[in-house]
Amino acid sequence: MKYRKFCRSCRLCQLCLLSALLLAIGVGAAWAQQSQKPKRPVKTPPQYPNIIDLEDKAPKPAQPAESKPAEPKPEDKQAAAVTVDPVALAKAFTIIAEELKSLSAEVKALNVRQELEVELARQARIEQRIDRYESELRPLRERLAGLEAEENRLPQLMTRDALLAQTANTATINREATMEQIRSQIGGRLQAVRDEKERLLRMQAAQTESLGIYQRLSDEIEQKIQKAEEKLRQLEAGKSDRNP
Repeated sequence: MKYRKFCRSCRLCQLCLLSALLLAIGVGAAWAQQSQKPKRPVKTPPQYPNIIDLEDKAPKPAQPAESKPAEPKPEDKQAAAVTVDPVALAKAFTIIAEELKSLSAEVKALNVRQELEVELARQARIEQRIDRYESELRPLRERLAGLEAEENRLPQLMTRDALLAQTANTATINREATMEQIRSQIGGRLQAVRDEKERLLRMQAAQTESLGIYQRLSDEIEQKIQKAEEKLRQLEAGKSDRNP
């Protein structure tokens, strides 16, 4: 009788354990399934976990460590120790401004010197052209002067008295025909002299015009050279005033 009671109690315990085990398995499966589902936001989430913390699981705020003032670095100490003198600063700016002015004047002087060198080179080439035209015009003028003298002399040889004098010592049967022949020869020579004179006059006019162009250009370049030299003297004078 007692054995039977003991067996029943054992079976009851087994059933209780089995029931608890099944319940635990069901709860675990439900919890796992619930954790796998995406959580949706709740409009009014429960506030009791925040109001009552039974297990005191809320993380305690870390106590801020007492902040110690950072020690300044040696560089900061040196920078703080340096003081700016306004008078020295103004003097430094003045020196820099003077240096910039001096540099600007030197650049201007350099540009003027380069311009002067260019104009002098042009002037040298133009002077060579002028010398060449003058050397060509000199014999041309002499030739024209000779042709003009011959042109003035030939008509005098064509007069009757001059023709008679030319044929006085000439043995001829018909003196008038001889005089006409000499007149014709002198007339041909006179026409040739006039034609040569016209050609040389045209050549002289062209060369004189070219010479005039180069002379005017030389005068303009000379004026530019004088202005450049004057400007360079002013720049040099200003530089000497700044650097006594």
